[in-house]
Amino acid sequence: MKKSILYSAVAVLCLATACSDDFIERSPELQISEESIFSSAERLEAAVEGVYARAKNQYFLGGFVTDAGDNRSDDMINYGNNGYTMRDTYSHAVNSSTIENDYMFYRAYLGINYANTIIDDIEDAYAASLPCDDATAKAYVQECKFIRSISFFFLSQLFGQPYAYDANASNIPMRVKAVTGAGENECPASTISQVLAQILADTEDCSALPTGFGADGFSSTKASQAAVHALRMRVYMCMQDWDNAIAEARQIEGFSLISSISTMFDSPYAQTAENIFSIPMADTDKSGSQAHPVSFLCHSAGQITCVNNINGIATTYGVEADARTGFLYNDANGYTYCEKFNEYSTRYEWIPIFRYAEILLNLSECYYNKGDETKAKEYLKQVRIRSIAQSADPLVTYAESGTALWTAIDNERRWEFLGEGLRGYDISRRAEDYRHPLTDGGWTVVATPADRTTYCWAFPLYETTVNTALSN
Repeated sequence: MKKSILYSAVAVLCLATACSDDFIERSPELQISEESIFSSAERLEAAVEGVYARAKNQYFLGGFVTDAGDNRSDDMINYGNNGYTMRDTYSHAVNSSTIENDYMFYRAYLGINYANTIIDDIEDAYAASLPCDDATAKAYVQECKFIRSISFFFLSQLFGQPYAYDANASNIPMRVKAVTGAGENECPASTISQVLAQILADTEDCSALPTGFGADGFSSTKASQAAVHALRMRVYMCMQDWDNAIAEARQIEGFSLISSISTMFDSPYAQTAENIFSIPMADTDKSGSQAHPVSFLCHSAGQITCVNNINGIATTYGVEADARTGFLYNDANGYTYCEKFNEYSTRYEWIPIFRYAEILLNLSECYYNKGDETKAKEYLKQVRIRSIAQSADPLVTYAESGTALWTAIDNERRWEFLGEGLRGYDISRRAEDYRHPLTDGGWTVVATPADRTTYCWAFPLYETTVNTALSN
């Protein structure tokens, strides 16, 4: 039965130029009905690309997800006093009226509902008369499920207590069917176990997607088998299921570390063997003062999210011979910035969600937790020697074991992904405390997993108002 929902202009892009890579540059038609979309292969393709357009919004994967991870970490300090620049996230005071959760929740669920609508239509109402072959239809569904899954993943890490703390902790409302009208908003919170299980179920079959770098149809801005396995690896690591996490990594094909990390964030972005999945940026994303918020918050012109130069990883781990120190900029006022995203005026840099260096360091962490220190060191070393010659490396012998080896793995991960948001999610994934630096070089704990109010974001007021089945 046809649903009376219209695909909005924001998400349905110009169909005359449809292709897999240029959806970020298209102009939308004003309004298109479902009947119209499912009468044309080009329109259906563009509708699927609209799912990516929603997810890449600056208030979700196009910036806020990364900014939230950085501002919840112990390696960055937010000196801003503006609610629009993650002040409450840094202070662990995100309540029901805070800007970042208000904006992110809305954008994320708008995209989820859009993906659900396409999935429902392809699998149900329009399955008998699709304007494409079965293989293409299957790929579209898998693309939509990937975007829905990655949306659920980041929301689950921000709005709920971690699996490692309580596998049955209340988490997010998990809408897997399209909301098409009034009275369909009721959706109770699932547990974190249920959310992660749904992600794994939705991504179990990714066979219709391109495999990886160099394969036909692969684009680092679109869903691929490699991106799916990278997401599943993160999920299994949240569950501390090291064997299955390793198995996911083994299915990621065609990728390798590029020779210099200094070029990772520069044009031509997608044409690297390290880039598994990224959020692209273009002229169409530069409207408004907060466009590409990662660049804005972390650039020296913003003086908002700065590197912790008191006792963070940048002051305790990096050495001058390490290429990654080139991302650091010290200004005359004593602030330090991580300028991986340094195109402050143009803001074209793509935001990496998964890159191959993470897969290697994930493997290092997994093997360490399995007690295989030899393999743990092997994967740690692969990432480290990309940026620092062994002749200048304090860890050149890699003789660490036990706690010292874990510290080296964790430090390498913090240093490699400084400014990319990953650290904040790692802290939550491991159910560790959040902490802030003190001026004397010590630390103060600002949130513990047991205190949901400070550890997790509160649901926005508008959601709890219309969804009375939900409570924090």
